[in-house]
Amino acid sequence: MPIVLLHQLPLEMYPPAVNLLCQLQGRSNADPVVVTSANSKGLPDIALTHCLILRLRFGRSSDFPAVRWFWSLLWHLHAAWICWRLQPTAVISVEPHSALAAWLWLVLLRGRSRLLIHHHEYYTPADYLRPGNRLTRLNRWFENRLLRRAVWVSQTNADRLRLFRGDHPELTDGQCYVLPNYPPRAWLQSLPAERSWPSSDAGPLRLVYVGSVSLHDTWIGPLVEWLNSPANSGCTLDVFCYNLDPTTRSFLQKQTSQAVRFHGQGVDYDQLPQLLSKFDVGLILYRCNTVNFVWNASNKLFEYLMCGLDVWYPSCMLGVRPYARSDAAPRVLETDFEKLDQLNLAERRDRAGLPWQPWTTTCEDALEPLIACLTQPACD
Repeated sequence: MPIVLLHQLPLEMYPPAVNLLCQLQGRSNADPVVVTSANSKGLPDIALTHCLILRLRFGRSSDFPAVRWFWSLLWHLHAAWICWRLQPTAVISVEPHSALAAWLWLVLLRGRSRLLIHHHEYYTPADYLRPGNRLTRLNRWFENRLLRRAVWVSQTNADRLRLFRGDHPELTDGQCYVLPNYPPRAWLQSLPAERSWPSSDAGPLRLVYVGSVSLHDTWIGPLVEWLNSPANSGCTLDVFCYNLDPTTRSFLQKQTSQAVRFHGQGVDYDQLPQLLSKFDVGLILYRCNTVNFVWNASNKLFEYLMCGLDVWYPSCMLGVRPYARSDAAPRVLETDFEKLDQLNLAERRDRAGLPWQPWTTTCEDALEPLIACLTQPACD
């Protein structure tokens, strides 16, 4: 009997979920099965040799409300029916968005699968009350009724898990796990053996940002303004992003200076090691408009560090602060993106004499407890 991953949000937008599936292949008696939905961002469909990926129609933002609800609820009914057909040994429900399907299978249809719950993000109770979150709020109601049954409940870092447990005091220590989003081991093998770093007095400092970007939710606006100003004495920025709103896309497309380059097609996840190794500094730009981002140790943090880039992050991101360092390279440096004109670039350029300590912990290391829980008769 297979393991089923219920991942209502489009799989292609979540590389950590793909990394999990890659590790599950060949680790159980049957290939894993994923029930997800089609992405609307034009990303190539993920295809894995020993994994069945089922993309079911889900409600779209362009649908009339009644039509959107119809297709959304049908996704959960169809996903529960797939579980009934397959009778999986274990079901992983990813994010509250997938919880109704898990509830239908385990409670209404009396499924006997072990339940594991994982969250890519942390949502406060207030987040569910925001406009447009009715369906997510409904799913949260069902997830809350599954928590006691789950043998595994995880968040991506200890701070988010602490917050989640504060919302759900019924959870026990034995149920709760941290599942961080590290890059795969293959990245270490594909990185160049040597890479250059600009000296303190020569060469541009090459900044890069990869991921979702927004004028409202990130510091991209002040950053671009500084890069185009006389205060910028030798930095360039490349932005790789496919997931952005029309206003932000227009803003970036209008940049004509040599200091800012926008790549609106994004970049394939597997190509990131080769791409990132061409840069010097990886940026994390979230404004922390939600608690989720305050306590976010972003995927980008570990991806940048594994590829040897210094990381600049805003002071509001308390989830990154435990990794901050200036005594080893690559460095993780707190940065005030509102006062970039006061940035000491000569100091930021200088890594002379620092020991070389890139990030080397991989998703294979992080996923071992979860895979053991999935493939063994019971979790510890």
